[in-house]
Amino acid sequence: MKEEFNTLIEKAIQLELLVAELYIKFHALFPPDAGFWWTLAIEEKNHASLLKTLQELNETHLEIPPEFYPEGSEVLEESMQQIAEAIRVIETNPDRKLALQLAYDIENSAGELHYDSFAKTGSQSPVAKVFRTLNGSDIDHARRIREYMNRLSMS
Repeated sequence: MKEEFNTLIEKAIQLELLVAELYIKFHALFPPDAGFWWTLAIEEKNHASLLKTLQELNETHLEIPPEFYPEGSEVLEESMQQIAEAIRVIETNPDRKLALQLAYDIENSAGELHYDSFAKTGSQSPVAKVFRTLNGSDIDHARRIREYMNRLSMS
């Protein structure tokens, strides 16, 4: 189980970093939205760091609640392919409305939804409490993107 956990958590970390890379591209491509994208990119990098911490906690044999385990490897791979495709699309067609829609779709993908539910877990384990404290308000990206789209009348 430990090896499976390490494989899954590594893929989950890669996923968060890939989403951050996409948002950094959006930050550079769309100056009117630069602050919005920068905030999300930093939060995605924070998610990756928290997952790395969780991986390190697992190495200490501290019990990780089962709800913290990422989705299967194939689900994470599909999400990473979706993000890689979004990067290709936006580099070919840098469209502001498309960027927001791609980000919204990605945040509603299985890999990213798992992180969000994982961050909101009701588990009272010490690991869950620390994770929620460290994560703070770095959640609900899909909702925040939708609200931003609505403010810009781009939904």
